[in-house]
This record gives sequence, C-alpha cells and structure tokens, in this order.
Amino acid sequence: MFVFGTADDVFAMAVRIEENGNAFYKGAAAIADDAKLKKLFEDLAAMEQAHVLFFKTLRGQLPATIPTEAVWDPEGLAESYLQATADTHIFTVKAVDQRLKAVKTVGDALDVALLFEKDSVSFFLGMKELLPDAKDKGEIDKLIQAEMDHVRILSSIQKEFGETGTAKLFSD
Repeated sequence: MFVFGTADDVFAMAVRIEENGNAFYKGAAAIADDAKLKKLFEDLAAMEQAHVLFFKTLRGQLPATIPTEAVWDPEGLAESYLQATADTHIFTVKAVDQRLKAVKTVGDALDVALLFEKDSVSFFLGMKELLPDAKDKGEIDKLIQAEMDHVRILSSIQKEFGETGTAKLFSD
C-alpha cells in the first residue's frame, strides 16, 4: 500500500520543479543571441520565481500533518506512476545543464519549455488524485492553473516563431 502525505509534500515538490524551471529559463536567457528571445526567457524565469514564492506561501498555510485516510494502492500503480513522472520530469541541476547544451534553435528551446510545463501539469494532476482532503486538492488546482498559463503562453510564442522558421537562436 502507498500512503501519500499532505499537500505540503506536493508543494515541496512544486517548489523544486519551479526552481528547476527558473534555472532552465535563466540559462536559456544567458545564451540567447536574440534580444527579444532573451527577454522572453528572462520573463519566464521571473514567472517561475514568482511561482516559487507563491507556492512557498501556500505551503506555509497548509497543515503539515499526514492524513489519517490512506490511499489504497495494493499494486503500487499510483506510486509507480508518480515515481516515473518524477524521474522523467523533475530536473536536477545537471539535467538542466544537459538540456541547455542540446538547445540550438528557437524550436528546441520552446519544445523543451513546453514539455517541462506540460509535464508539470501532468505531475500535479497525478499528485492531486492522491490527496484525500478536498481543501488540499483546491490548493493544488492553483498550482495546476499556473502551469497551464505557462503552456498557453509558450504555445502562442511557439506558433509565432514556427511561422518564421527555425532561425538560429543560440551561438555555437
């Protein structure tokens, strides 16, 4: 059986995810050749940093106790899903650096950013399902909405740059 803690646990992971997103966007901004794209990545980094602060604030308002209701998962499917999602999503500093080295075009950068944000939505939706408390689920909804806003912004920008081709974004 898998027993998941409180929304506090989810927010701790959320803070880490947002910190890693911030690191990726700062890195992309640092190596961007185009001033407009540099500003875009700086703005996205600032949004991620704002989310870190927002999530820390929400986390501070949540009870830190483990719920008495356990999530029944005799085959470990929920645990396996969340572990797989975490393993493929939550960047370590090394993984952020590796992804930045692989980014060569506007398309590459936007693809990585969109994947990161979509994975965040998926991860938080999965985590939300494991929480027994309806109030905690409502707090996680705020997290999910913030990530969905990033997906919308990045999708719009990706469409704009997709119409102009795959111009070189980063210097070799």
